[in-house]
Amino acid sequence: MVYALQWLVFTLANLAVVPLVLGRALQLDAAGIASLAQRTLFFTGLASLLQILFGHRLPIMESPSGMWWGVFITLAALAPGLGQSMALLRTDLEMGLILAGVVLVLIGSSRLIGSALKLFTPPVTGSVLILLSLQLSGTLVKGMLGAGPGSPDVDLRAMFLSAVVVAVVFWASLKGRPFVRSVAVLVGIAAGWLLALPLQMAPPAPWAGMGLIQWPSLFAWGRPTFDAGIVVTCVLTGLLVLSNLVASVLAMERTIGREASRRVYDRGVAFNGLADILAGAGATVGVVPVSAGAAMVGMTRVASRLPFMVFTVLMMILGLLPPVGAFLSSIPVPVGYSVLLVSFCQMVGFGLRDYLRLKLDNRDFYVVGFTLLFGTGAMFMPPAALAGLPALFRYILGNGFIAGMLICILLEHVFLPARRFAARPAESSAEKKAASGN
Repeated sequence: MVYALQWLVFTLANLAVVPLVLGRALQLDAAGIASLAQRTLFFTGLASLLQILFGHRLPIMESPSGMWWGVFITLAALAPGLGQSMALLRTDLEMGLILAGVVLVLIGSSRLIGSALKLFTPPVTGSVLILLSLQLSGTLVKGMLGAGPGSPDVDLRAMFLSAVVVAVVFWASLKGRPFVRSVAVLVGIAAGWLLALPLQMAPPAPWAGMGLIQWPSLFAWGRPTFDAGIVVTCVLTGLLVLSNLVASVLAMERTIGREASRRVYDRGVAFNGLADILAGAGATVGVVPVSAGAAMVGMTRVASRLPFMVFTVLMMILGLLPPVGAFLSSIPVPVGYSVLLVSFCQMVGFGLRDYLRLKLDNRDFYVVGFTLLFGTGAMFMPPAALAGLPALFRYILGNGFIAGMLICILLEHVFLPARRFAARPAESSAEKKAASGN
């Protein structure tokens, strides 16, 4: 039970603020955010249980993917300019998650994971991580400063609170003991919450009319609806986060000193797809196995599956308790945004690390440079300029993250493939040897 509680605290630290920030972006009220937090806990625990029992069968917790909720927030910011209501966007996202999950189930069942991952080379993954971080930075910084919907002016109290939270998370991450570093986000939330009380910035929890136990609702946002742009965005995001799954399994292999078979990866992908289908049906955000699980096992030296299974059941039980969701929904808003902005520093770092794996020759400069410049430029494109385009093109060109990812894939694999630059000298040498009879 002690080891299971360690897993529980570690996972809560990684997902506590996601329902709050995502719920505000999707314009949910306090009760809607509390319900989203409840469903997130339940379906995250269920996804982790399915993986440990039938999927990759390793103690790697599932968590709301930064890529997934980043895309959700980005689409929520684009929707008003595209003339789409937030209620319709929410049901579109349900369908997008379900179809993305179906694609992943087919890939895992057909053992095509290798072919899918070939699309996401270091230039693609590095550019995507950086573009997503840049696109979200505006929303996160506004939330830190208290300048959100309904309050366009900067709030000095929010600015002070955010600065303290950032400083605490930096300290816990860089100077704390190993366990403190592993829960630095939770430490930052606790410190910010305590400081928000005298500043009168802690919102009340929506306790009214709340029972003790409530099963999570299916399709809580409404009946799923189809939008081609949302579906393309979700499927590409689902494929992209496969690299997280592979990285997580590899990290756990090295931690426990055991090599996983190819079938482990195939099962992991298939059940990650099932988790996305459940997330769509449960009106929550897509999840992915996180490599921090290997860090947890390395720190505690406990890789047993039994404590992990107990932890997943505890997560699902918390998801059945509405007071828990209400409690998480009352996290002060600037605290949530501050913690997420700090966590995205890691995402930028991962993107830069991918770039360091390149030769950084002229060809790489063009692929990376054009991708970043076009993707960032698309973020400043006024929505009115895209009004005359079909909905699919409006979503792609209006979303710098998606536009940049598609352009990078095309440059990397179609227009400027690396083999044309690396293979020609070798082919020329081979031809000379053949001509000389060697």
